[in-house]
This record gives sequence, C-alpha cells and structure tokens, in this order.
Amino acid sequence: MALFLAEKSSHLLGLFFWMFGSFLIGYLFSWFYYKNKYENQIEESKETITELRTEMQSTIRAKKTVERGGIEIKHPKKLKFDNIGKADEDSKDDLTKINGIGSFIEKKLNSIGIYNYQQISKLSNDEIETVTDLIQFFPGRIVRDNWKGQAKQLLENNEE
Repeated sequence: MALFLAEKSSHLLGLFFWMFGSFLIGYLFSWFYYKNKYENQIEESKETITELRTEMQSTIRAKKTVERGGIEIKHPKKLKFDNIGKADEDSKDDLTKINGIGSFIEKKLNSIGIYNYQQISKLSNDEIETVTDLIQFFPGRIVRDNWKGQAKQLLENNEE
C-alpha cells in the first residue's frame, strides 16, 4: 500500500509540474505579447504627442513674435469717397446685373459703402485695388470683368 501511494503521489507530482510548466510557458508568452503590443501603442502615442507639442509651440511662438514686433500687422486700406461719391441704401442699384458680381460680392461692396452704378463707374485704378483688398476678391478681376464699363452702360440704359 505504501508503494502504491508513493507511486500515485509521484504521478500526481509529475502531473503538477507538467501543468505548472505549461502555465509558466503560457504566462511568459502572453506577457511578451502584450508587452510588445502596448509598447508599440505607447510609442505611437508619444510620437503623436511630440508632433502636437511642436505644432502648438510653433503657433504660440508665431503669435509672440508678432507681439514682440517681428511682423507688422497690416491695417486694411480705407476707401476714399471723394472721387466716387457717397451713397446709402436708399440710392442702391442692383449690382448683380454687372457680370462678376453675385449676391455675396454685392453684400461686401455694400458693407464698404458702394451701393450704385455711378460709384463703380467712377473708380480709379488705385480705388479698384483698394476695393479688391477690402472685399478680398481675386486681384485684377474687377478690371478683367470691366465692372467700370458695365456700370457706365447700365447707367446709360437707365437714363433712356
């Protein structure tokens, strides 16, 4: 009986060590797998964080450079109404009849004080540049579309 118990306990002890060994091998493999998986994610996150930090710092530095007098902030030009005359909403013409002026550009022109054909027909080259800057329109487009000539034509048609 003692021999039987010794033999049975040695089998149980062997089985225990086999199971314990399998557990250790599985544990080590899973530890390496998850360690590598999360290390890669951590590295990617660190790279992203570094990129965002440098982007934020460059933006902040640019603003501080301007505050220190680095780049002069340009103030928008002002349109002089001595040559073209002043107008208001009461004397407003439909500026969208001029090719190149849509409702959006008409609103911008109205916001700077241009309401009628007579004003557009009297624009000089300097004033055309100022209007282009103020309404943020394509440079040279006012001349190419001949807003001035179209406005004169519309004025003549209105007089008839």
